[in-house]
Amino acid sequence: MKKYGLSLLLFILLIVPGCGLAEKVGDTVTFTSDTASYMQTLTQFGQEMNSLAEDAAADPQAREALTDRLNTLKEQISDYANLQVPEYAADLHQSIVSYNDKLQQGLDQAATNLEEGKAAFESTGIPETIGQINGLLKQISQLVPQ
Repeated sequence: MKKYGLSLLLFILLIVPGCGLAEKVGDTVTFTSDTASYMQTLTQFGQEMNSLAEDAAADPQAREALTDRLNTLKEQISDYANLQVPEYAADLHQSIVSYNDKLQQGLDQAATNLEEGKAAFESTGIPETIGQINGLLKQISQLVPQ
C-alpha cells in the first residue's frame, strides 16, 4: 500500500507542473488566435473603408450601415482591451490597447463626420493606426510561453 501511495504522489508531482505548462500554452493559443482574428477584422475594415465611405456619401442606408459598422468596431475594440492576457504578452497587448485608443478616437471622428455630412474618414488617422496595429502581428505570432 505504501508503494502505491508513493507512486501516486510521484505521479501527481510530475503531472501537476505539466498542467501549468499546458495552461500557458492554452493561454497563448487563445490570446494569439483572438488577437489574430481581431487584427483580421481591422485589416478587412481598413481595406473596405474607402468604398464604405463612398457608398455612405451617396446613400442614406449605406451611411446608416457604416455607422453601425463603426459602432460594432468600437465594441470589438472594447472587448479586446478586456481580453485575458498571458503575463509574457502583457507588453504587446498594452501596445495594441494604446493603438486602440487612437483608433477609438478616429472612429468617433468618423461618426461625427458622417453626422455632419463630411467625408467619413477625413482626418481620422484610422488607416495609419490600423497599419501600426497590424505591424505587431509578427510579434504575436512569435509568442512562446516562458
